[in-house]
Parts: sequence; structure tokens; C-alpha cells
Amino acid sequence: MFIAIQHEIHDADKFQQCAKEVFPLPEHLHVHQFYPATDMKEAVCLYEAPSIGQLSEYLDGKLSDASTQHYFPVMTEHAMGLPESGAR
Repeated sequence: MFIAIQHEIHDADKFQQCAKEVFPLPEHLHVHQFYPATDMKEAVCLYEAPSIGQLSEYLDGKLSDASTQHYFPVMTEHAMGLPESGAR
């Protein structure tokens, strides 16, 4: 499933350091897009994962208190510009 994430970044430097721990991703997770704001106070990502629970468990653990994530499933039948599935 495609999952969008809005990252509310509390500490830009810490977020960037923690983000380095995110990669490489486990096989069941795939990131398609990452759009950070110019001021690094927020970012938006598009992931593909089996569930929001599996994605949030992994990312929230890696990103620690540097940011708060808001996850939502993408309604693919009404979305525009979705990439090809990266699911293996």
C-alpha cells in the first residue's frame, strides 16, 4: 500500500542525523519520494509498505524525538502521479 507521511521536524540537525539510520530500508519498505521544506521544519514522503503499523514502527524508532510523523494511507484510485509500485 502507498502511505504518505508528513514529518513535523522539531530539530533539523537531529532529524538529518537520525535519517541516516533509516537507510538502507528493510526489504518490506520502499521510499518513493522525499520533499523537505526549505526551512527543514517539515517534510513529506511517499512510502510503500505492507501497513502503516509496520512503517511507523520502523521510522518512529529511527527518527526518535527529532520529528513527529503523521501517516495516512493513499487512496490510489483518486491519487495523481503515483509512481510504479516498488513492492517486491
